[in-house]
Amino acid sequence: MDFWRIFPGPNAAYALELYEKYRLDPESVDPATRAYFSRWTPPVDGALPTVALAKLAGAIQFANAIRTYGHLAAHLDPLGSEPPGHPALSAEFHDLSEADLRELPASVIGGPVAQGATNALEAVRRLFEVYAGPVGYEFGHIEDFEERAWLQEAVESGRYWPNLGPEEAIALLDRLTQVDVFEQFLHRAFPGRTRFSIEGVDMLVPMLDWLIRRATAEEVRQVFVAMTHRGRLNVMAHIFGKPYAELLAYFREATREPSLDGREGIPIYGDVHYHLGGQRVLADGRLVLTMPPNPSHLEAVYPVVEGMARAVAADTSRPGAPRVDPGRVLPIVIHGDAAFSGQGVVAETLNLYRLPGYTVGGTVHIIANNQIGYTTEPVLGRSTRYATDLVKGFGIPVAHVNADDPVACLAAVELAFAYRQRFGKDFVVDLIGYRR
Repeated sequence: MDFWRIFPGPNAAYALELYEKYRLDPESVDPATRAYFSRWTPPVDGALPTVALAKLAGAIQFANAIRTYGHLAAHLDPLGSEPPGHPALSAEFHDLSEADLRELPASVIGGPVAQGATNALEAVRRLFEVYAGPVGYEFGHIEDFEERAWLQEAVESGRYWPNLGPEEAIALLDRLTQVDVFEQFLHRAFPGRTRFSIEGVDMLVPMLDWLIRRATAEEVRQVFVAMTHRGRLNVMAHIFGKPYAELLAYFREATREPSLDGREGIPIYGDVHYHLGGQRVLADGRLVLTMPPNPSHLEAVYPVVEGMARAVAADTSRPGAPRVDPGRVLPIVIHGDAAFSGQGVVAETLNLYRLPGYTVGGTVHIIANNQIGYTTEPVLGRSTRYATDLVKGFGIPVAHVNADDPVACLAAVELAFAYRQRFGKDFVVDLIGYRR
């Protein structure tokens, strides 16, 4: 029997510990276990040495630490600051050396990274590539075993990591060029005018492109996008197809209302351009994109768009309670990092998201995190490490991603969409960039 294949990861330590109890006192285990061990051959002759058990337990603890704290070693800041790290992310912390890990089989680490690895050391290195690369994953707080196991397998297998061909990579570069050149033009043509630039989190537009394509493939009928000011003009131009000429017109002087005698009178200001909404029809009329207006107060639009999505998902054509079909809609909410942690409406809306009367089958959240709240640094604006820490109490998984790694950004939203479709729950992508 291949012991390490039958008892991978933590199961191996448990089986060997149980066998030690049986060997010392057969009556200390239940009859079924006693009968099994009476005809079982352990992986080594006699009792497994204590030192071997310690190394085995240390390797298992090391792997669990990488899965739990790897995000603290991930390179998430495009500005190059060093990640904080964690003591448990070193082999020495677990009384292990590279030689110890090289002597242990890869299966003690468990998961997809162990497949094809020659030993535990190679599997551990693969774990670091997954959990401490350009994406930092947080899902250890999720209590549901099925969800947590699905996320671990999805992340470690790389199943949702895009493999862009040359044409797709060039198309992505072209898209980012459109986004960047538009912002540069606005900066030169209208210096000093308020526009809440997308610069630093430019990948937001290709990420929305990706989500919309996935929604179309899944036969979603309506996609709702709620967002605050940051990047709104670029999203209006490149996602909702608003003509450049129309957007640029808002930067000019306000139109003026004629007086009663026909002469030029008082100016008409209306709402500002970075509050406006829009709508677009795609896929030959099969998909409708909608962005509601957001009249200034930051996250106030979040519950509004959830209500719109719920209305579309609910079928009221028959008597009785509405039948909700979450597959018809996809709500996407783009937050600011300071507003997400600082405004109570976010927590209030999250508190409703899984209630039967309010659920919309999951929302994909993207935090346009430029690491500054208007003029306030994060260390002076919130008491948590991440802007996303609020969602841990709601059992929502998080992917922190470096905004300067385009493929990693697409991988994060691909995972978010797949999770939402699989479990009908929210997912948060923390798009970490900067503000120019």
